[in-house]
Amino acid sequence: METLSCTDNNNIIEHFFTQAMENEFENESIAFKATLKELLSAAVLHNSTQSPSESAASVLKNITNLSFPKIRLADIRNYAVFNMYMRCGVTVDTYFERFSSPPGNVEQNSAYSKIAHGGSIANAADTAKLADLLTFLRFLKRVFVVKRMLIDPNFVVKPSQLDWIGQMMVSHIKETSLSMLIWDLFLDIYNFNLI
Repeated sequence: METLSCTDNNNIIEHFFTQAMENEFENESIAFKATLKELLSAAVLHNSTQSPSESAASVLKNITNLSFPKIRLADIRNYAVFNMYMRCGVTVDTYFERFSSPPGNVEQNSAYSKIAHGGSIANAADTAKLADLLTFLRFLKRVFVVKRMLIDPNFVVKPSQLDWIGQMMVSHIKETSLSMLIWDLFLDIYNFNLI
């Protein structure tokens, strides 16, 4: 950005993430990549003081007419575990501790508790939809983290916020735990459903 000072920073960010997207999601469908490109263009132009998760949820909600299927935490866990294996070849223990006192506010904790117990309930179509929506949100969050880094040099970033989707999850587990990764993914869904 310093070298190309006459170029609009939004164009540089969009070009960077388009190249990253083509590399990271080269095996995804044309429709998936087309949606992701549309989301990226909107995210680059979206100015927000909200958290990266809230900004990502806002862009996704405004661009798509999709909604999350009925799920439980086990469905979120299955998404995370599958992505870590598919994208990184990493397997993890699928057991996770469900929080009896989740680390959020009253509304978040109530929503979490409603889906905390029981096995997976998503059918194949719902699982695919959940996977797409969570992947879109993870990608968008990364865009908003980078945008925040560029305007606020004091913004603290963890490796799990910047890496490829699968590695992002592996890093998150190493930094905290599978339970906290599932909490983070749950918050993305929670923020999306609030808008």
